[in-house]
Amino acid sequence: MHKTPPLARRAATVLVTLLLAAAAAVTTGAPSAPAATQATSTSTPSPQAPTDPPAVDNDFPVTREGAHGDNRYTVFRPTDPQAAGHPLPVLAFGNGACAHTDNSEVTQALTFIASKGFVVVDTGSADGSSNGVPSGRPIPSLLTDAITWAEQEQNRPDSPLSQQLDLTKVATAGHSCGGLEALVAAQDDRVSAVVSLNSGFFEDGSLGYPRSELQKLHTPVMFMDGGSADTAYANSQANYGLVTVPAVLASQPQAGHVGFITGSQLAEGMTAAVSFLDMVLNGNETARDYILDPGGLASQAPWTVATKNF
Repeated sequence: MHKTPPLARRAATVLVTLLLAAAAAVTTGAPSAPAATQATSTSTPSPQAPTDPPAVDNDFPVTREGAHGDNRYTVFRPTDPQAAGHPLPVLAFGNGACAHTDNSEVTQALTFIASKGFVVVDTGSADGSSNGVPSGRPIPSLLTDAITWAEQEQNRPDSPLSQQLDLTKVATAGHSCGGLEALVAAQDDRVSAVVSLNSGFFEDGSLGYPRSELQKLHTPVMFMDGGSADTAYANSQANYGLVTVPAVLASQPQAGHVGFITGSQLAEGMTAAVSFLDMVLNGNETARDYILDPGGLASQAPWTVATKNF
């Protein structure tokens, strides 16, 4: 009879023992080693960067001065342009009645905007002196020329605005007749937003610009009116209905035609305008919520707000 060698018997015994142990581990659900990914499952997420404060929270001292080398314009700017901590957006503004010499009516409103961190280039000489520009009819090129002036100041070594402007963030705005200037000038490729205050193109093309001009807009637009007592109410409402770009229609029925500029609705009206510009130009999320969210401007009676295409 053949006998198994002792060493072979011991090896076989060890092998059987190992196999039995392995089987026992499987049948009893012995825990396996944790996967590598489990080691990070309890790690603390990195905190998100805080949202930048909205521009309306700013309150910079403002300097009002004649535009260097061009008495067609008055500049409203933060006295210390570096105080904002970043280059400043530019707003070219057209006055009510297309007033191209005297801009005293809008001084308070534009000072408000500048205090929030914008450089405003307004039509009209700083001291109201003659500058050779006729008033009473829209001259949209005045606003595009204002943008060109800002570009030149950005590169003028002695300018207080030298390298202090963000020329990728340019808007136009205007009141009444100046709003027509702003809407036409906004067709310029350098413009990224436009605000029409108590304005809008007439159905019959009065003042030389038909409503078909609205189809040339390429930027978000905000129409603001003062309710049915506003002489521009019908135009503002109709213009909003015709635009195909992202648009806001904000109405404050107590403001009438000039409340946002010289009346008791100035602060709330300019807050709305600044918030729209902050949303579009700066991408500020708080400003966006204020303009687009039902809990923002729309919740503040007696305002009504409509939006589309955002």
